[in-house]
Amino acid sequence: MKNFWNKILGLSTILVALNSWAQQEVQNSFYMFNPSLLNPAYAGSRDALSIVADYRSQWLNWEGAPKTIMFTMHSPLTIESVGLGLNFMNDQIGKSQRNAIFADFAYRIRLNKNNDRLAFGLRAGVDLINNNFGSLKVNDNTDPVIVQNSFTRTLYNAGAGIYLYGNKYYVGFTIPKFIPNTLAPSELVSAGIQSKEVIHGYFIAGYVFKINSLWDLKPSTTVRYTANAPLSVDLNLNAFFNKRIWFGVMYRHGAAAGANIVYHFTEHIRLGYSYDYSITNMNKYNLGTHEILFGWDLVKKNPTMRSPRYF
Repeated sequence: MKNFWNKILGLSTILVALNSWAQQEVQNSFYMFNPSLLNPAYAGSRDALSIVADYRSQWLNWEGAPKTIMFTMHSPLTIESVGLGLNFMNDQIGKSQRNAIFADFAYRIRLNKNNDRLAFGLRAGVDLINNNFGSLKVNDNTDPVIVQNSFTRTLYNAGAGIYLYGNKYYVGFTIPKFIPNTLAPSELVSAGIQSKEVIHGYFIAGYVFKINSLWDLKPSTTVRYTANAPLSVDLNLNAFFNKRIWFGVMYRHGAAAGANIVYHFTEHIRLGYSYDYSITNMNKYNLGTHEILFGWDLVKKNPTMRSPRYF
């Protein structure tokens, strides 16, 4: 049975890397604490130099399963209406690896005396894709995917987003990549293997309800749209206790359920852990998905600063 599932994983790796790529953007369970991963308009919104590192190990105990390292940093400029950001990602799925580096620019408009803001963001960068299928066990050594067993691609892209936020709410929409680059090299395209990047659209929203002096409640959601793929919906409910610790539960429609916790060691340093459990038949063959987040906001002393931030 184990050999059977190893073969299935090998086939899935090829399909993900070359053919389908229907969900080409990485999965993430801490999006509500780091919207910068998806939306360039978020850059500078924490009014600090904000640094976040995130590590995700998906489907633990399944050989070749996705492992992703994400690093983001962003800050407002001296001209406070402008924010800049930088995102780095390393995504490893079996014998396929992608490194991405993207820069963000955001322009923020103050809407009222409550400091509600509307931000517009642009993103540009590069994906470095490396596929090496030479070590996969196959029955047909003439398969063009195996014959062309090692290739790299450098793909440039750009995206945009919009982000409306206040003290206790946020809502946004983003398309991180506009350009449908061809993923496979010309040799594979001529062999009949077609693969292109597809456009992903993300809608994000959240609101904080103050329950009493100790508890706040924050429901949030992410809706992902990709052409020719089912609509993906994440629902989260987080409770904030004593401005120190978040407790949360998550449901990803038709895919997973989970829980997360984020602890604020200080007003500006936080550490989080998330666990996702597959609700499909895949749960028989893996030990779930684990994710760790570390965040650090470097701020100047400012009596008007809201600390810790809700998002």
